[in-house]
Amino acid sequence: MAVRIDDAVRHALRSAFTQAVADGRAKPLLMPYSLLGAPVLLILWLAIPHTRRPWLYQTRWLVVAFITVFNWRLAREMSSTNMACSYAAGLHAAWGIILSIDLLIWKRPQFVSARAVRVLSPGKASHSANGNAVATVEADASGQNGLRRRKVGESASSHDNLQATPSNSEFVWQTFPEDGPFWERIGWVWDCASSFRGSGWNHSISSIPRPQIPSVVQSGEPLDLKAMPLVTGTGYKRHVSEAAFTRDRLFKLAFLYLILDFLSVFMMKDPYFILGPDRPHDLPAHLTRLPWWLLLLYRELFSLAGFLSAIGAIFSLADLMQYWSLKVLCPSRSALWFHSTTFGSFSQVLDRGLAGWWGAWWHQTFRQQFMGPASYLLQQGYLKKDSEMSKAIAMFISFAQSGILHAFGSMTTIPATKLWRSPAFFLLQGVGMLTQEKLARLAKSYFPEPSRAQIRVANVAFTAAWMYATAWLFTDDIASTGLWLLEPVPISPLRWMGYGHPSDHWWRWDLDQLPKWHVGKHWWDTGFAL
Repeated sequence: MAVRIDDAVRHALRSAFTQAVADGRAKPLLMPYSLLGAPVLLILWLAIPHTRRPWLYQTRWLVVAFITVFNWRLAREMSSTNMACSYAAGLHAAWGIILSIDLLIWKRPQFVSARAVRVLSPGKASHSANGNAVATVEADASGQNGLRRRKVGESASSHDNLQATPSNSEFVWQTFPEDGPFWERIGWVWDCASSFRGSGWNHSISSIPRPQIPSVVQSGEPLDLKAMPLVTGTGYKRHVSEAAFTRDRLFKLAFLYLILDFLSVFMMKDPYFILGPDRPHDLPAHLTRLPWWLLLLYRELFSLAGFLSAIGAIFSLADLMQYWSLKVLCPSRSALWFHSTTFGSFSQVLDRGLAGWWGAWWHQTFRQQFMGPASYLLQQGYLKKDSEMSKAIAMFISFAQSGILHAFGSMTTIPATKLWRSPAFFLLQGVGMLTQEKLARLAKSYFPEPSRAQIRVANVAFTAAWMYATAWLFTDDIASTGLWLLEPVPISPLRWMGYGHPSDHWWRWDLDQLPKWHVGKHWWDTGFAL
C-alpha cells in the first residue's frame, strides 16, 4: 500500500523534531518549566503589595526584562510533535511578553483594578460547613457617589463558604486585597492576568455585556446589574439561566465538532494544507479544473472555516469548564454574565465594513492587551483623544502586536516558515480600514444620501475584496506551519462512515497528540512535554 502524503509529512516532521531534541538543538514544550516567566513570575511579583513601596514598584522593569528574555528563548528552542501545541508554544511565549508589559507597564492593577465578587446581600446570613454563622456587614457610604458600600472582608475566598444564591446575594467591587493573606492576593492577581477580555473587572472591554463602571471604584461598592444589557451594540450576548447557557455551549461544541471533523477529512485532499505553499505539489483531479482565483478562494474559505470552528469550540469548552468549576470551587467568582459569546454580530460587518470585522464581529479576546500601549499614550498625553492620527496609531499598534503574536506561533512550529507573512497580513488590515474610510468619504461626495442597503452592499463588497486580496498571507503562513496536519477530534464520525481515506481509522489520536513525561539533563528540563 502506498504511503499517504499526509502520513509521510507528519512522520517526517515528528522524526526531525525528535532528532533535534536528542541532539540538544531543540526542547519540547515542557510543563511547568515554560510557565516560569509568565504566568509564575508575573503573578508572584504582582501579588506583593507595592502601592506604598515605590522602590519595589520600580523593580517591575527587571521582571519585564526577565520574562521577555526567557520567553524569547522559549520561542527559539521549544516545539512539539503535536502540531497544535507546536504553534501554541509560540503563542504562549509571545502572549507572556505582551501580557507582562500590559500589566506591569501600561496598567497599574494594584492601584486601579477591581473585580466583581459575589457576597451575601445586606442582612442575609448563611452558615459555613462547621455551623458558624457568617454575616456580611453594611457600611455607610464614604465615596462621592453616595452609594452604600459593603464590607468585602480580608479575602474574597471567605465568601466561597457562603451558601449564596442569586436571590440572597449581590456583586460588589473588590480592589487588590493589599492586607489580605498571600493566597487571596495570588487568586486576585491570577484572576486579573487570566481574564482576557476583562469580564467581571472594571477594565472590561466595552464590546461585551458589563455593568456601569464608576470612574473611581471603592472596594465593597455594589454593582448595578439591572442596567446591564443582554446584548451589546456589537452583538455580544449573555445568558440569564444556566440551562440556556449550557444548552448553547453544548450545541456549539457538538456542531463545531462535526465541522472540524469535516475539515480534517477534506483538507487532507488538498496538498496545500499538508505541504504548505512553498513546496511544489501536484493538484488532485477535483482541484485541477479550478482557475487560480477560485482555487485561492476555496483555500481561504476552508482556512476561515477552520479558524472559526477551532476558536468557537475552544472557547465554548472553556466557558463550560470555567463556569461550572468556579461554581463549585470559587462561587464568589462564578456568574453567567462573565461568559458572553465569543463572536459578535455579523451585522457589524454590514454596517461598518472591515472595521466592523476586526473591531466588533471577530473575537475580541486580545483587544484589552492590544489596546494597552495606545491607552497608556493617551493617558499620558502623548496622543490626543479623538484625533484621526491618534486613532490610526492605536490601530496599527494593535495590529502590529497581533502580527507579532502569530509570527511567534509560526516560529515555534517544526517546518521552516516565513515569519513576515502574519505581520504583513495584520498590518494590511489597518491599511484596508483607512482605505475604506477614505473611499467612503469620497463616495459621499457623489452619493450624499445613500440608502442603508447600498451602504451595506458597499461595506460587504469592500471587506470581501480586501480579505480575499490579503488573506493568502495568513493562510499561507498557517499552511506552512503544518497546523492543518493536527487531528482536532479524537473520534471521527465521517471516517467511521467511510468518507475518509480507505486506511483511516475512526480513532484519530496517537501518542504524539498526548502529553508525555520527558526527562532532561537537568531538573528544570524534566516535566510533561505537550
